[in-house]
Amino acid sequence: MRGKPEPARVKRIYSEGIYRSIEIQSESLAKEAYPGSFLMLWIPGVDEIPFAIASSHGDSVEILVGPPRGEATKALHNISIGDLLGVRGPLGRPLPDIGSKVLLVGSSHGVSYLRFYFERYRKKVRKALLIDDGRGIPYVSVFRRDGVDLDLLYDVEGLLTTFSRSIEETDLAIICIEESIGRKLAEMLVVKGVKGYICVERPIKCALGLCGSCDIGIYRSCLEGIFIEASNLVTTEYGFWTRDRSGLRIPIPGSQGSPPELPQRIVEPDPMLSIEISGLLMPNPLMNASGCGVSGRILYRYAIEGAGAVVTKSLGLEPRRGFRGPVMVEDPPSIYINSLGLPNPGVDGYVAEIADAKKAGVPVIASIFGKAPEEYAEAAKKISAAGVDAIELNISCPHTEFEMVEDIPELVRDVARSVKRAVKIPVFVKISANSDYIDVARKAVEGGADGITAINTLRGYMYDPIFRRPLLNSPKGYGGVSGPSLKPILRRVLADIREEVNVPIIAVGGIDSVRDIIELSMQGARGFQICSAIAYKGFNVFREILDDLRSYLRNIGVRSYREFLEGLKRS
Repeated sequence: MRGKPEPARVKRIYSEGIYRSIEIQSESLAKEAYPGSFLMLWIPGVDEIPFAIASSHGDSVEILVGPPRGEATKALHNISIGDLLGVRGPLGRPLPDIGSKVLLVGSSHGVSYLRFYFERYRKKVRKALLIDDGRGIPYVSVFRRDGVDLDLLYDVEGLLTTFSRSIEETDLAIICIEESIGRKLAEMLVVKGVKGYICVERPIKCALGLCGSCDIGIYRSCLEGIFIEASNLVTTEYGFWTRDRSGLRIPIPGSQGSPPELPQRIVEPDPMLSIEISGLLMPNPLMNASGCGVSGRILYRYAIEGAGAVVTKSLGLEPRRGFRGPVMVEDPPSIYINSLGLPNPGVDGYVAEIADAKKAGVPVIASIFGKAPEEYAEAAKKISAAGVDAIELNISCPHTEFEMVEDIPELVRDVARSVKRAVKIPVFVKISANSDYIDVARKAVEGGADGITAINTLRGYMYDPIFRRPLLNSPKGYGGVSGPSLKPILRRVLADIREEVNVPIIAVGGIDSVRDIIELSMQGARGFQICSAIAYKGFNVFREILDDLRSYLRNIGVRSYREFLEGLKRS
């Protein structure tokens, strides 16, 4: 149930102070749920948002809904027993079954996670500290009923004093609390050497580890959270800033100082794998594809894991929050369709992310989009001034109003020309198979493009017969299809354009193995972008491919990837 929403009925509703507790009937979800897990809940026609799984029993799971504020919570305060919702999950990393003197700390809806842990591991829990933030404390009766040592607290100073005293007799702390306080508790745990896991709240959209909306530091909270170990969390921006749905940094009220700086990496050229693409010097030919990750810190992580260059989220002149959910579906496994809607904080809001990404020690490529040559040129000029090493022009997003650019090859030429006049760094144009891509590629090169990136996602559509509506929440229900199914289409496009353009080609579309790299190299590609495989293979997909590429080159008796490419020219 991880990949797409499955139908589930509302079984029971009851009040928990100002909160509303909703029991959802889903036998498979109830069976698989675990402490620390969350689900994505789809309210058809409204949105898809995350909720902690507060309890699991029989054929149902329970969630806790806060006071009605946004459209989703307002809708959930108006639903009735028997109504149909969509659920997917359980998601998130399980809380570990360790410790024998566990301390629980929580407030408001964060108590949901603590309740599930408490019900599953009651004998491990020594004490619970629940904080009233002015909205009441849910589920107090659950903790009282089982006789745990329970403290109800009403101010931050009282919490800090009690927590400091309590961790002296604790071997594990589970914390779900307001972030400004959570940072202080995390630092106290690290100083005392007590293991702790802290709930991290970030905007979760795809919940599959691809879109980057929930990035925190070098972690993705949807996959490597929701609970992150305190010793890891204190190395991130946790407690200093969060993000809105566009990815823009939002300071945490009351925060002071700044998070630890990322160390500057120095990446030496790899004699066996280094390559130059249109003047861009890279330690190896692998990159992430645009759209995989929002923050500069997650781009830094890609470089740590082996990427030879990193590519930003597509950026426009103005911030965009993107579409409401569902924004991504995985069905069948490893095949994705997304309608994120180009969420981004805008080029001005992304400057700080570039500064973080540059510390990775590999080239940073900025993806930008717009509707007119002037928009592209202005965005390119601004982001170039931030220090990026190259520009990639996204002219081919298949589910937004910006897709019209590649539908007019002459406009593509004008866009490329305007950007080349505005910047002095390499410019690549990203095309798709949704249009007359041969003519688009030709016109891009006419406009001065230094390279072609092929291909963007394919336009697709998913419909649910039970809900009788499209699964994706874009205006027309369209989305971009990605994953291994794109491989034969990518190969067709390369076969068609390699003789039509005299610039380097960067291949993207379902790449997940060294075989792809070898075959696409033989078809004329010189760089390779990876995205979907990061979800189903993990970050180590970069290392895996690089190790296999070195082995392949040794086995065929060549000294380097560059020598391999030279051999292809002669054959």
